[in-house]
Amino acid sequence: MNQWHALGLTLVCELPVLLLLARAQSVMRVLVIAASASGLTHPVAWHVASVLSPDEYPIGIWLIEIVVALTEALWYQFWLRPGIARSLLWSLLANAISFGIGWLLL
Repeated sequence: MNQWHALGLTLVCELPVLLLLARAQSVMRVLVIAASASGLTHPVAWHVASVLSPDEYPIGIWLIEIVVALTEALWYQFWLRPGIARSLLWSLLANAISFGIGWLLL
């Protein structure tokens, strides 16, 4: 899977999750915020993961996912204002689903 396929998979998995969780918000606003969060974090995560050695990969991928989830939670909090706990929950759920589906497809 290349980076563009991975980003597409991320968006296909995460956008519906965020739309469901943030259903009190404007659909277009949630789509733009969620897509921009992934658009900002995905290239960095992909690059960092690509330079990990096989020995570093198992722990590195978890650290990358933690940083991505925290970064996206802050993004959701800043733009959508659901509260920090809810932002973190949204981010963790969306990222866990996309990571899990990606892992299964590999």
